[in-house]
Amino acid sequence: MFRKFFAATAGIVLSSFIFLGSAFLVFSMRYWTRDKLSLLAENTQRAAELTADIYTQGGGEQSAFTRGQLLHSFLRSTSETLDAEFFICNTEGRIVGCPEEVPETLRPAPVRCTKHAGLRLSEGTVTRALAEPYRTTGTLEGAFAQQMLVSLHPFSLDGEPAGFVMAVQPVSEGLAFYLGGVMRLFLLSALVVLALTFVVIYYISYRLVRPVREMVRATRQYAKGDFSYRVSAKENDELSQLADAFNHMAVSLATLESSRRSFVANVSHELKTPMTTIGGFIDGMRDGTIPPERHAHYLELVSGEVKRLARLVTGMLNLSKMEAGEFHLNPSAFDINELLFHTVLSFEQLIAKKNIELIGLEDLQPILLHGDRDMLYQVFYNLIDNAVKFTPPGERMEFYVQIHRQKGAEAERIFCFGLRNTGIGIASEELARIFERFYKADKSRSYDVKGAGLGLYLAKTIVEMHGGQLKADSDGVSYTEFAVLLPLESEPE
Repeated sequence: MFRKFFAATAGIVLSSFIFLGSAFLVFSMRYWTRDKLSLLAENTQRAAELTADIYTQGGGEQSAFTRGQLLHSFLRSTSETLDAEFFICNTEGRIVGCPEEVPETLRPAPVRCTKHAGLRLSEGTVTRALAEPYRTTGTLEGAFAQQMLVSLHPFSLDGEPAGFVMAVQPVSEGLAFYLGGVMRLFLLSALVVLALTFVVIYYISYRLVRPVREMVRATRQYAKGDFSYRVSAKENDELSQLADAFNHMAVSLATLESSRRSFVANVSHELKTPMTTIGGFIDGMRDGTIPPERHAHYLELVSGEVKRLARLVTGMLNLSKMEAGEFHLNPSAFDINELLFHTVLSFEQLIAKKNIELIGLEDLQPILLHGDRDMLYQVFYNLIDNAVKFTPPGERMEFYVQIHRQKGAEAERIFCFGLRNTGIGIASEELARIFERFYKADKSRSYDVKGAGLGLYLAKTIVEMHGGQLKADSDGVSYTEFAVLLPLESEPE
């Protein structure tokens, strides 16, 4: 990932510099062309003005010679300074003067200079040059063998067009030298900037992928079962948020792993204890250790252990189906209070043995509810089983049933079942976790610690599948209370 990111970013930077260099080259070429043409136009105008001024003066041979020398000196010095060639042309387009030879008059005879004698201008070029000043680049319709910068400026004598001055300069020589210098400067600057840019890109790329590298190392540790590794997230960006989520996932995995190990230990204990008890009682009856008159008593104990195993296995199967999305309710209309009373009766012996006082059952009235009777029986069974298990001898269990309307939903009626038992409560830090799968809040208590940590999780899941809520409350000292809220779909009879 680091190599790909670095290569992609470096490629973008290099492409940008290539595009920038190309654009800079084009604009430099245009700037040089405009600047040179402007300079040629300025000097052709001065040459045209000087030519017109010289050839309109009177005088004899001496004055003509002097005029020629003056014009010749100007053309030569200007040509050498600008590295260009200047020509004086008459109205017929013939070159009558150049830096090498300047005529005394604008006679139609061509220049005798062997260097420029063969130069011919087209009729269109002459017509345009006599009409107005103009500048261009090209070969002037084949007059030159290579691309030239060309500037033409007409001059008049006594108000009549008398010819024009033409200046030409090869494009290739001057432009190549100019662009060579510009590109050397650009490349030197670009190399320095690119070097600094690549260093910055390398540093930024490394910092960007560092959390990803740490996540890779973390996944390897997690695969080995070590969930203590954490990904450092110092920046406030998306990768840091991902790293935080990764750390939260690690905490969840560690908690889940701890719960899984606890669950395996609890289930092993829950399976081993009743199986050992069942096996011991049966062996005792077979070998005569238990006398025949006591068989009925011990068979009752075996039956209880078998039912306990059945509940544990059923709970585990239901949990597996719920998590796989394969569990479906079988709803029907039934008396919810009759189910509650029947569930309480199944704990009659334990309640009597611990001398627990029951309050509120005498006020129960029939209430029809539409739901899965067997699943709601399991909810009530788990809640009452916990209450009986953790209520000290001689204490009390309070039941209450209410029907009320939910706020904001005038037509919806709610069945509320509450169960409060006195005794040692649940600490606040544990209260928020008691509905978690495999969690047991009774590890440090001195009471019966049987259970795999699935009862409350299954109860909450079943209640929520009915569209209801399961809540818990405790002061951590004197009581624990659970409340089941279920929607009613019909009026009670």
